Amino acid sequence: MVPMKYKGLGFERYDSDAYNKEAVKAMKALVADTAKGAFVYGPPGTGKSMLVAVFANEKTKTGTDTMFLTAAELFSETIGAANETARIKFTEKAEMIPCLVVDDLDAAHLNQEAGETLIGLLKVREGKKLQTIVASKFPLADVPAKTEGVGEELHEKLEALGEHIVLK
Repeated sequence: MVPMKYKGLGFERYDSDAYNKEAVKAMKALVADTAKGAFVYGPPGTGKSMLVAVFANEKTKTGTDTMFLTAAELFSETIGAANETARIKFTEKAEMIPCLVVDDLDAAHLNQEAGETLIGLLKVREGKKLQTIVASKFPLADVPAKTEGVGEELHEKLEALGEHIVLK
């Protein structure tokens, strides 16, 4: 679910006060291009969360079923869920939904188990040609060093999403 502070917000609002016109342009193009995903990077405070939330809102407006969640929510539901049935249902939904937006991926979330979980999810979604957007506080090049044991493979999967969008 898109955070309440971004609920209903569209690109027209983001454009009015954004410094990252190329990033916004690239994300707008992805609303119509369901074949591509993106890895969105920017240091804290650059507007990543707002941009991917706006994207999710716009994608939903097109009638596309879209799931927006933070990396912490993803990992708590797929790794830490106490109820096995709930975990399986959540995982199946994340694997099948036409558009998945994962916000706020950072080093705190990337232990080996979380990395393996994300790789598995990305593999399934890639095989089904489903759109995935991942926003991160660290650049793609830093993924191998920040992920225990599975960094290179996770880097490859994130790189394969399609677009690499950088906010400043």
